[in-house]
Amino acid sequence: MKTQTTNTTPAQPAQPAKWTAQPTDNAKNLGLIELENGESFYILETPTHLVFGGACNAGFLESGNMQKQEGESAYAALRELLEELETYYREGSQFCNRIQCNERM
Repeated sequence: MKTQTTNTTPAQPAQPAKWTAQPTDNAKNLGLIELENGESFYILETPTHLVFGGACNAGFLESGNMQKQEGESAYAALRELLEELETYYREGSQFCNRIQCNERM
């Protein structure tokens, strides 16, 4: 006879995925986006990710990235990235599903 066990461990908040910087050599510059709260990010597109961050005298400084889904257009990925970043600043990182951010965010 099978016995059924119940997990009584309290639910824990979702842990964000570990951030890993993406190689941006030969990335396409998609421009600058500005959020409702005034934050702005430069967006670079690689074959697999949209990378967002800022520029400084040393070059591009990555704040985070979002992996593109298979077959997702750059435009659709940009819309999703904008929505994720707005959610990040409005409600918190625990409500973001697709972006990975470094500690500076």
